[in-house]
Amino acid sequence: MENIIKQHNGKVLNVQREKEIKPCNCRDKSNCPLDGKCLATCIIYKAEVVSNGVTSSYYGTCEGEFKSRYNNHTKSFRSRKYENDTELSKHIWRLKDDSREYRVIWSIERTARPYKCGTKRCDLCLSEKVAIIRANSNGLLNKRTELISKCRHRNKFLVANVK
Repeated sequence: MENIIKQHNGKVLNVQREKEIKPCNCRDKSNCPLDGKCLATCIIYKAEVVSNGVTSSYYGTCEGEFKSRYNNHTKSFRSRKYENDTELSKHIWRLKDDSREYRVIWSIERTARPYKCGTKRCDLCLSEKVAIIRANSNGLLNKRTELISKCRHRNKFLVANVK
């Protein structure tokens, strides 16, 4: 009987509600940053900055929709007060200060599962670290100190954050 209850609880707790989710809600689909997949969740994304034939890469994660993360990035590109938010925004502002043209190409590197309470690991953070390690260090914008940072997705499960 105990096994039956465990199996039932496992099914009920692990079922993800299948919703009819559109992959993109951009008004102009041709300007979608991820080619019609801007509402993707739990991804490791890659931003390639091309300027004067030189390509620099930046890897990041987003647990929620990519579009909100993308909007935060573009906000940091437009407003100088957010210049130090990410290494990507610092690089963009250096290019702007030098009056250089640039283009940012966004892509999904891979999808991953976020931290789940009790698992003691976050596939999202680990996958980002692996992507940074495997990337060519020439032109990589991510700092190597990101490899030793702890998971920020875990914080929402801490008792201290329960209100």
